[in-house]
Amino acid sequence: MRKLTALVAGMTLAIAAIPAAAGVVIQQKQHVTSGTNARDSEQTISVQGNKQKMVTERHTIITDLDGGKMYVLDPKAKTYFEIAFPPQGQMATMMAASTNAAMNFKKAGSSREIAGFKCTDYNGGGHMMAGDYTVKECFSTTAPGAAEFAAFEKNMADKLKSAGTAGATGEVPGGVPLALDSSMKMGKVNIPGMSADQTAKINDMMAKRPPVMTSTVVEKIEAKKLADADFTVPADFTKRELPGPGSMMMKPGAMKMPPGAGAPAAAPAAAPAGAPSPAAH
Repeated sequence: MRKLTALVAGMTLAIAAIPAAAGVVIQQKQHVTSGTNARDSEQTISVQGNKQKMVTERHTIITDLDGGKMYVLDPKAKTYFEIAFPPQGQMATMMAASTNAAMNFKKAGSSREIAGFKCTDYNGGGHMMAGDYTVKECFSTTAPGAAEFAAFEKNMADKLKSAGTAGATGEVPGGVPLALDSSMKMGKVNIPGMSADQTAKINDMMAKRPPVMTSTVVEKIEAKKLADADFTVPADFTKRELPGPGSMMMKPGAMKMPPGAGAPAAAPAAAPAGAPSPAAH
């Protein structure tokens, strides 16, 4: 009886010693240039379990993989719209192109130390709906919350496959990206419902644009327990209708780091992405 009591007590202590599942909070700085135009911004990406939130200067994007929803919030107007996740139709096509361009990675053969943590460089890129894209990202497996972030990325990728996302051809790094440098050269676009003359004019304008260069660096990363409320739409926000697909220029990797996941910017005037990257990959 004493042995059983001691065993139960030991198991109780062991369970109590297991830390509660923690999330990861990533603070980033981003510099975007296109010719003589430049813009600096900051964003924060939080991940816990199957939920992610990216806060930029203009929008907040919440992705709930379990609930099958993505919410794009406008904090100033206190409005939001929601998107089914994984998406369907044209939205799925755009997200697939964005994700593939951001995940086609191969080891670059170099490493760095950023925010106090070592990371390994990977080169990637490809063609997406808006043009040609190249990127170098530095991934860390030892930074706080790296495993949590990588698990979310994998779960998101698995769900996107069900929406028709083709598999990436390169190595998909584990861990969390701590730095990103990308170049995006806008190419020909095809917007449904637009006349041939209008399309030709836009494509001519795009061809004359210099590439968009994006540099994103993590300044702080920490593992911490996050409240459920951090990943919900505030009660005083008003729901509005989803904009047309043509107005949603998805950023490569926006669902990952947008430094958004999951990410590089497509253009300074692009609509919000999540988008990504992480971070936020």
